Amino acid sequence: MTSSVTARDVAKLAEVSVGTVSRVFNNHSNVSEEIRQRVLKVAAELGYYRNTGGQAILPRTQNRILKEVGFLYCSSIEPTPATMDPYWAPIFHGVESASRPSNIKITYRTITDIYLNPALLTTVLYEMRLGGIILVGQANAQTIAAIHATHTPVVQVDNYVADLPTPIDTILPDNLQGARLAMDHLFERGHQQIAFIGGPTLPGPAPAQQIYSIQQRWMCYCMAFLGRNLPINFDLVEAGNLTMEGGYAACKRLLEREVAFSAIFCADDITAIGAMKALREAGCRIPGDVSLIGFDDIELGQHVTPALTTIRVNTTAMGTIALHTLIERANNPEAPYMTRLIGTELVIRESVAPPQHSR
Repeated sequence: MTSSVTARDVAKLAEVSVGTVSRVFNNHSNVSEEIRQRVLKVAAELGYYRNTGGQAILPRTQNRILKEVGFLYCSSIEPTPATMDPYWAPIFHGVESASRPSNIKITYRTITDIYLNPALLTTVLYEMRLGGIILVGQANAQTIAAIHATHTPVVQVDNYVADLPTPIDTILPDNLQGARLAMDHLFERGHQQIAFIGGPTLPGPAPAQQIYSIQQRWMCYCMAFLGRNLPINFDLVEAGNLTMEGGYAACKRLLEREVAFSAIFCADDITAIGAMKALREAGCRIPGDVSLIGFDDIELGQHVTPALTTIRVNTTAMGTIALHTLIERANNPEAPYMTRLIGTELVIRESVAPPQHSR
């Protein structure tokens, strides 16, 4: 598409009059919701963006300065807003802090309620008139395609979708490095019977995680055993939903199974904190009877008793790098797309000790 796209082109493809297109763009009330969405969807597909002078603007046909960026949160597992979530909130803070020197406005919106409806999502994004998008959470290929339909530069954070027709810049924690550090630490302290509590799983004979980062951590858990010529005991693997309640319930199921283990590697800190409660209720001492290690290093992990050993992810830096990457993409739309890994580190606190006996 070129800048010759006009309201007449939109009207023709949407099968309405030019006057109807004008009424839609001027927010007149005498247009049905079905026609309004149809016009906005066609406009987004054609790349028709009106400025105050009525001319078409195509966001990705030329370099431009970002004025407003959308921080869009898409969750397939739980409804907590990203701005209140202990993992996503620091990422938002990193984006917001990095935006101030350039006077970029950051607009937060959850799209959890509409991400499974690509036509509606495209319409909403078109109405927001964003210069760029930072996408966090568990977006799928349809969601990313709907964003691409608006011709808006986008960077996704802590998510990966394979085989996209159009690639996308991606910021990820180094999950394999972090999980290796966690498992190495447990093995070095003498543990071999190590349980794993992950996230939601996919149907199948062996556990497979729905969420990309959790799948990476699960894979490294498996590789840690295989690399030491030890078997993987699937009776020591439980699914959760990355909440305290999910961690609590998953740990209770492990305990009820009466299979021996001396440590648990939890896919994230929230899950680990939930597991702590289940262990205490069962009369288990931490780390005397069961050692516990998490992932992410959320602030709450420092304040529980015992303080949680974990893998630190610099989430604030992820947000900052995401915004810088988005600015680079807006300035150079034809540049190669990149996936950037943010390093992790082991944070040793009080919840891991050598095994005294297996639970």
